[in-house]
Amino acid sequence: MSRSIKIIIADGHKLLTDSLQVALNQQDGMEVKQVVDTSSALMKSTEKSGADLVITEMSLGDADGAAIIQKLKRQNANLRVMLLTSSEDSAQVLKAVDFNVDGIQMKNCSLDELIMAIRIVASGQKFYAPQVLRMIASRPPMESQAGLSAREVEIMQMLAEGLSAREIGERLLISSRTVETHKANIMRKLNVKKATHLVKIAFDRGLVKAAR
Repeated sequence: MSRSIKIIIADGHKLLTDSLQVALNQQDGMEVKQVVDTSSALMKSTEKSGADLVITEMSLGDADGAAIIQKLKRQNANLRVMLLTSSEDSAQVLKAVDFNVDGIQMKNCSLDELIMAIRIVASGQKFYAPQVLRMIASRPPMESQAGLSAREVEIMQMLAEGLSAREIGERLLISSRTVETHKANIMRKLNVKKATHLVKIAFDRGLVKAAR
């Protein structure tokens, strides 16, 4: 008999997580080890549970999906991470793709479609829902980003939205000192001498978008 897929569910909606836990535990070869609703609880549970797969949402408390993906992958490179989302925000979804999430399924999928996605991701393959594949296919060519990394672009966007280094660090689960280091690297790559000019130049060059 093959080994069960050990799963952690991380989502803030209790009705969903309770229903999902019951449904997955009834599947052959699947075992829900723990259900959590915060990013800190998720990190602790993955350290202790021996989980193979995390199913989480696009944002968990104050932490966004990309930050969660990165931290989980740093903690355990073999852990598979799948987003279960209702978001139609292509920027958020594509950011998760850029940060190497293993799978993305939509919350309006059927149970059979979710089970299929879980088995594919747990086997070591990627799975993206049809809606996500359409987002990837229709993605416009990236404008010149002056060699900025995905993380630097993400931090640049948050700076443009008026967030402080502390607030960015809390959202991305990194220290404010690390945020300041990224900011200094961005300024160097964009050849900006004064921090007060950074956001304006980023807008002028199309590197960030105005907050909605």
